[in-house]
Amino acid sequence: MKINPAVSEKRKAGRPTVDRRDEILDAAERLYDALGFEKVTVTDVARALGMSPANLYRSFANRQAIDEAVTRRSLSVIEDAAWRVARTAHADPLQTFEQLCMTISRETRDLLFSRGRASDLCLAATRGHWPPVRDFMDTLHGVIRHVIAEGQRQGVMRPELPLEETAASAVCAMAKVWHPIMLDTFGVEALEEETAGLARLVLEALRRKN
Repeated sequence: MKINPAVSEKRKAGRPTVDRRDEILDAAERLYDALGFEKVTVTDVARALGMSPANLYRSFANRQAIDEAVTRRSLSVIEDAAWRVARTAHADPLQTFEQLCMTISRETRDLLFSRGRASDLCLAATRGHWPPVRDFMDTLHGVIRHVIAEGQRQGVMRPELPLEETAASAVCAMAKVWHPIMLDTFGVEALEEETAGLARLVLEALRRKN
């Protein structure tokens, strides 16, 4: 049976011809910033893009999927900045560790306190232990592990320390100046000084004694 080309084209109408995920996330972030993420509906996001909710659901299964994707994209900014610093560890692992601690603190502060109401979503995701937050903490563990491993390889950090456990302990030690909930609770007025102080304490435990 032949299909009328006009009918075929009509059936295709409304179907997104490209993946609109980034476009949807951009619109969601703008609305979250303007209205607060709890007040925004899927219909609001679809309307902002001139599309139907049904079309939006072709890219995201539900509202939670949108929220998690926005959270993941926001946290990836911190992850990327952290890895840029960590990859310089071959030059000076000790200095890189301190710089890494400062970078993560600053980027997290900027995410929570310099990006309007959209940051409320990341706090809600942290309190709810959403998958993007768990993945983010795993990334921080990996970044720290990378720097410690390089320090042990070069002989400037204690080689007898078990790598995985030491990296996990370092992340825990830095939680007051890294974790979104801690920053939201205690504020960031003395963030630079507190981060530098904690980094020095951790480094003292890591440093190989001559």
